[in-house]
Amino acid sequence: MSRNHTIKLYYDIISPYSFIGFEALLRYRVVWPIDVVLKPICLGGLFRDVGNTPPAVYMAKELQMISRHFGIPMNVPKNFEDFVMKANTVDACRLAIAAQKLRPEKAEEVSRQLFDRFWIDNKPVKSEEDLRECLKRAMVDAPGVEELMGLIKKPEIKEALKKNTKEAQDIGAFGLPWIEVNNAGGGRETYFGSDRLPIIGEFIGQTYHGPLRHLSLF
Repeated sequence: MSRNHTIKLYYDIISPYSFIGFEALLRYRVVWPIDVVLKPICLGGLFRDVGNTPPAVYMAKELQMISRHFGIPMNVPKNFEDFVMKANTVDACRLAIAAQKLRPEKAEEVSRQLFDRFWIDNKPVKSEEDLRECLKRAMVDAPGVEELMGLIKKPEIKEALKKNTKEAQDIGAFGLPWIEVNNAGGGRETYFGSDRLPIIGEFIGQTYHGPLRHLSLF
């Protein structure tokens, strides 16, 4: 089956809906003819530039239902708003970009482990120790860990994160996940949220099969 539809996923580790969208799209890559392009961005920078404030109280309740539906063992902390507001995921997103450049075969698993640590273990992904632990869990070899940790400090990676964030803003993003779909016929649509798979399927001529929990890696 030719994978001739391209789906760009703009995400930040701090966004729980991005975690759901990430897992859902990678599952659907198994049953739909799609290529998924991962685009880490800085959600704080996006919110600042577009003047958006997320509804934290509503989100905490909704996430418990959505994560259950998709079979993702997400833990929504009782101090949800405080937990998110005090978090810093900039270096985590830089690490995701660095992995794409230096260890592309590990890039998806690096993002998954960052999401897991933050949204399942409810642990920070801020310090060098935090990030190293995620790389180890992603089975990155020791030399690769050192190379990646050095790379996230480089101007090229910092600029790549800014570029992705600006790119998302330029195509209309005001929250995450932001999804751009380019179908084989040359059509293009953008979507906000992790619950747009039925509409995406219709746009690319594919059937929505629910959460595909049997493809879960959890």
